Amino acid sequence: MTKAALNPQNFVDAALEVIDEVGVDKLTMRRVALALGVSPMALYKHFANKDELLAAALEEMIVRADVLPTQDLPWQDWVRHVANGMYTALCAETSWVPLLGSLRLGGQANAVIDAFVNKLCAAGFNTEQALEALFAMLQLVIGAVCLHASLRPLSAGAQGGEALTALTHAYLQNADRRRLEAASDLDRVVRRDQLTLGLPFLISALEAQLPRG
Repeated sequence: MTKAALNPQNFVDAALEVIDEVGVDKLTMRRVALALGVSPMALYKHFANKDELLAAALEEMIVRADVLPTQDLPWQDWVRHVANGMYTALCAETSWVPLLGSLRLGGQANAVIDAFVNKLCAAGFNTEQALEALFAMLQLVIGAVCLHASLRPLSAGAQGGEALTALTHAYLQNADRRRLEAASDLDRVVRRDQLTLGLPFLISALEAQLPRG
């Protein structure tokens, strides 16, 4: 492909490659242009600024994440599928998280919102409940991603055994008997996939809102 043939998609693809290497926070127009061997001015022909490029890159990330189920599932399984898809995509690049509320939403993001609302309304929820469920799921996913990124095991346990998580190690400082007894449970909970801890509670809370009968 010649440089003259570069189109917006080429720059978006390059932006995602740069993000994979250095993170969203270190993305610059110059880095993307350099990755393609062109002048930054070539990039500005398609994107007015970095925010526009990031918004387009987020759209492409949503496409690649493929979070919407392709088959007709019960709404509970449908929500689980969407949540797990978002979680997996964001865990792969957690530096997106701080920007999610500030970037312009495009067609792909809006399609996910529409599909979520339509699915839950078809199951008996009203529109407000469906939107509340969407934002509750987003809060759960983002929180789980942040915990996944921060709950790292220490290099070694105090007795040379299995490494403790940093959170468990901190919990054990100046511990009384009750805390010592709870520490092993805490460590097991911390080590679990964080999304699986909260998602069943969310599904149960949504089920309780449905009209009986």
